[in-house]
Amino acid sequence: MKFKTKLGEYQAVETADGHLTLHSGLFNENCHSIAGAYEETLHNYVYGCDVLARANNSPIIILEIGLGVGLGITATFNETKNCQNKIKFISTEIDPELAQWVCHQNNFSKGEISDDKIKFAISDNFEVEILIGDARETIKKLILEDIKVDCIYQDAFSPTKNPSLWTKEWFRNLRSLCSNNSVMTTYSASVKIRKAMLEADFHVTNMKGFGNKRTATRAFTDGQYKDEKLEVELSRSKTPPLSDKDLNEI
Repeated sequence: MKFKTKLGEYQAVETADGHLTLHSGLFNENCHSIAGAYEETLHNYVYGCDVLARANNSPIIILEIGLGVGLGITATFNETKNCQNKIKFISTEIDPELAQWVCHQNNFSKGEISDDKIKFAISDNFEVEILIGDARETIKKLILEDIKVDCIYQDAFSPTKNPSLWTKEWFRNLRSLCSNNSVMTTYSASVKIRKAMLEADFHVTNMKGFGNKRTATRAFTDGQYKDEKLEVELSRSKTPPLSDKDLNEI
């Protein structure tokens, strides 16, 4: 299956767990690991952020960076559908036509559609909002609205393909959206990315990677989760954090 939008071509790719992902022509990269798109989403984000325990404790807001094929929404809902507390799931997507396609393919009912947003509810307790446009700009609206998120799925295309969503300036904006007990997870374990997180006032820890990745990253705003040994190792590394000033050189 292939389809085109104004921003590029997408090609369906079947992954090892039987779920489909998409190869983005715009970024020349798959949205998920071919080792298993759904299982990767569960491992890196739903389980990585300990979403069910947090949602059972209180209402939560989740911010996903990169809508992909909508598996973040689906996997999170499937794991929390018996939860009594409200969950608000906010995702970002640069391609409006892809966002519409994802909603259609997943039978998401679209309650409200505008040029910059799609809103709908999957259940009484699970509300979804897809922000359309460059995530660097769309999350500024959340900052202005003083939205505080509890979990961040940092699932953007890789730093080599989409570096603007991996810089220390980007992570500082994400940090400003966090409460004092927020968690962010990502598949990347790159030193320059982890150092960018540290400079944005996150505490970085190791997480088991998915598929053939040995490690991934879990980052907290709460200092009680600080991994002092890892942070010392990162601070001693001569590799600089990725910064906005590097973007024109990539």
